[in-house]
Amino acid sequence: MNADAPRIAIVHEWLTTYGGSERVLVEMLKIFPQASLFALIHAEKNFCGTPLEGRAVRTSFLQKIPRVTKLYRALLPLMPRAIESLDLRGYDLVISLSHAVAHGLKTTRDQTHISYISTPMRYAWHMQDDYLRLHRLSWPPINFAARRALSGLRRWDVSAAARADSLLANSAWTAGHIREYWGRDSQVIYPPVDVERFNPAPQRDDFYLFVSRLVPYKRADEIVRAFNMLGLPLVIVGDGPELPKLKSLAKENIQLLGPQPDSVVADLMNRARAFVYMATEDFGIVMAEAQAAGCPVIAYAEGGAGEIVRDGETGLLFHAQSAEAMVEAVTQSRTIRFAPESARGNALRFSSERFRGGFLKEVGRA
Repeated sequence: MNADAPRIAIVHEWLTTYGGSERVLVEMLKIFPQASLFALIHAEKNFCGTPLEGRAVRTSFLQKIPRVTKLYRALLPLMPRAIESLDLRGYDLVISLSHAVAHGLKTTRDQTHISYISTPMRYAWHMQDDYLRLHRLSWPPINFAARRALSGLRRWDVSAAARADSLLANSAWTAGHIREYWGRDSQVIYPPVDVERFNPAPQRDDFYLFVSRLVPYKRADEIVRAFNMLGLPLVIVGDGPELPKLKSLAKENIQLLGPQPDSVVADLMNRARAFVYMATEDFGIVMAEAQAAGCPVIAYAEGGAGEIVRDGETGLLFHAQSAEAMVEAVTQSRTIRFAPESARGNALRFSSERFRGGFLKEVGRA
């Protein structure tokens, strides 16, 4: 390495599964292959067969906690301290990828810190009530303690948000929340989509597809209820704590495939009649991937979905987060002929090349 080249650190929050934020990380590492990689915790075995397999990761003190890769969601109160404990001395440029606490890392005056924000900590801000309800924290003594803890996290979050030299947002929706909660402006750079790994089939098959981490806020239970009512074939790909519940709810028209490799997901997206989604996402890379596969997207209109889907042209947006609203949208969609080439053309706005160019421009500016 050139001795005069800047030393770069990239900080991710937790590396436990290979999802949307990890795909952004891979693109960051393509831009800066010499960078050192940090994370609060790292489940190394979960990245076999992914572009992050074998990548050296420096972790925080949380890594020493037994079974931490299973329990990390319960350790949220410790995460501010953990992110602040990372030793980043000696690096000229520090890049954080944050949807919870990574933006709060500490740097010195002679370092540049650029933070790419997927969302301000959603469970402490705009999704607090949903978080408490979906995680069954409504019992009064527990609810009081949880709200007090989240209040403390919000105070830390606001002060931590002032530390980065430059904030980049993954969508206009996220930029709005950054301005509302942190009082800062940010530049929007949409996340990268590897559009070249998709090849839309000439004829779509008659099944619907949902791909996601199966955690409560994704509302997979409502999607299952919708397709129980519709009786149409639905394929679900993903793993997470909601999987046992979904298996108990699903009727025979619904297949739960568990986690699948990228090649299988791409093939399903290339052939599916439509991709369905219920969560409020700050962007939602998986919806943009479906569009790259020529697949119409039927999604809840809040969040990044409104920036990804061209309503009535490349998919349909519905306006209530309920099974009934999805039933109505899916039924309506069956009367519309969506052109796969329109969906794919729409997805080119989110190509990896555009992301890399936009990010390098902002690094130069910072």
